Amino acid sequence: MLSTYRRQQMRGLTLTELMIVLALSSIMLAIGAPSMGQWARAIEVRSSAASLVAALHAARSEALTRNAAVRLQLLDALGRPGWRLSCVQTSARCPALIRQQAIDTSAAVRWGATTLAAGPSFDVPIAAGTALPAGIGFDASGAVPGIAAGDDIARIDVTHSSGDNVQRMVVLIAPQGMVRLCQPTLSAGHPQHCH
Repeated sequence: MLSTYRRQQMRGLTLTELMIVLALSSIMLAIGAPSMGQWARAIEVRSSAASLVAALHAARSEALTRNAAVRLQLLDALGRPGWRLSCVQTSARCPALIRQQAIDTSAAVRWGATTLAAGPSFDVPIAAGTALPAGIGFDASGAVPGIAAGDDIARIDVTHSSGDNVQRMVVLIAPQGMVRLCQPTLSAGHPQHCH
């Protein structure tokens, strides 16, 4: 036989205690779930923007390596992520298709673009699909002469289809071929602030 002390140690939760724990857990989950969802959407936006920056860097690198003009084409009119990198003039050293990322039809992330002259202030988001499909052409020296001429896009806003309260990222392409990722909501002194 177990002693009385030992039986008290093995005692479980009462129904009332269990109900209190469940109620508190439900309240905590209800408070935290919306912010977790927004955090996950912000991660999707940042990941898509970083992927786009990597594709632009790859395009510039291909132009320099091949000593030939290449073009990164953003493919989808709805702004869903997807691109194709190809040579402007095909040759033995420069194929018609270098690499591509198929349009992600299940993605909730959207891209919108503009040329240098038509771009709104950074406070104004570019709507998904604006100016798309469009592209960026890197010449053999890694520059993008089409930006200054107004032919190529110079800014791509990366947003989430769920709404405006999700973090927006902006990809900027300079005529010299440099690519920068920024966030318009950061303070003016922050290194990643858009200006």
